[in-house]
Amino acid sequence: MNTHRKRHPSAKSALLCAAALSLALPASAESWQERAYVRGSLGYEKYADANFSDARCSSTNPPALFGCGAGVDGRSLGAYGDFGHGRIAEIAVGARLSPLWRADISLAERSGMDYQGNANFRSVGLHQPVTGNAETTTAMLNLYLDLAALTGSDGGTIRPYLGVGAGVSHNRLGKMNFSFPENTGRHRTTETPKGERTEFAYSLMLGAEMALSRQFFLDASLRYTDLGEIGSDQGDMRMNHVAAPIRIDEIKTRLRSYGWAIGIRYAFR
Repeated sequence: MNTHRKRHPSAKSALLCAAALSLALPASAESWQERAYVRGSLGYEKYADANFSDARCSSTNPPALFGCGAGVDGRSLGAYGDFGHGRIAEIAVGARLSPLWRADISLAERSGMDYQGNANFRSVGLHQPVTGNAETTTAMLNLYLDLAALTGSDGGTIRPYLGVGAGVSHNRLGKMNFSFPENTGRHRTTETPKGERTEFAYSLMLGAEMALSRQFFLDASLRYTDLGEIGSDQGDMRMNHVAAPIRIDEIKTRLRSYGWAIGIRYAFR
């Protein structure tokens, strides 16, 4: 007499099913106890007004580009505009220091920064377009405060945080192009030299983390970042109506941004 016996899953299969289920379920409070992690983020930033002026408006050796005093529009001589918007790519390594605090060291690259502005030199018309581009590389030490832990809540799957970062930014400015289409004379274009600066930088963040599993977290934040000064070096200025270049002094502005970033954090356990 033949009998059919129902097969039961093996212990190995049961363990595999339990492991898969644990990854699919919302994370518990234990998920937030990682000790070390790596993070990758991408973001978008809008740059604040960046108005170029001379490093030393009274410099004569080499001469200042703009000089001292008021321009054709009544404002101080300079170039008025901004770097538009740009992209940010960031990688970081860090650790949770306590239920309240975590910290990481990040390296970020900013690109796609295109300057659009207008200068106000005297006697060459009102329309004086200025264009250029820039890139920055920033290294920061960041500290984050877990707001859920601060209020005594386990926070569930989503936990808000405040963050602050401080470090250095290497700011690179390309050649700046000045145009004078309304000038009745021969002088129509000026090109200023490139420049590099390494500056103190800091960032303020408001964000939230969402646990995807015990090891993966979605991290999104709003940011304000001050990258210090950006500007040209002393170097050769070229004008369309003069054959030989003319050495000029530095010009500079402040580089600040507002934006967001979103990324994935992988926690080691």
